[in-house]
Amino acid sequence: MKDDWVKKKGSSQLMQIDEYQTEVTEGVTTGWGINTAPRKYNGKVWCNWINKNNALVTEPFLESELEPVKWPEETAKIR
Repeated sequence: MKDDWVKKKGSSQLMQIDEYQTEVTEGVTTGWGINTAPRKYNGKVWCNWINKNNALVTEPFLESELEPVKWPEETAKIR
């Protein structure tokens, strides 16, 4: 979900989900003549993270490349 924390599998870089990318598929006209533009999720997730130069980076990843992270960690809450 938006604003959840994730990391790329095999990496320790924490990233925050910004958006699930969708694409417009072929439009459909209903029986009432209303044009619709359905959207379909294409498997890409845009994530925000801070690089070593303290710059905000927004980058797309395939959802299958990501794993969820609980943030802040439970140990950080205790301190």
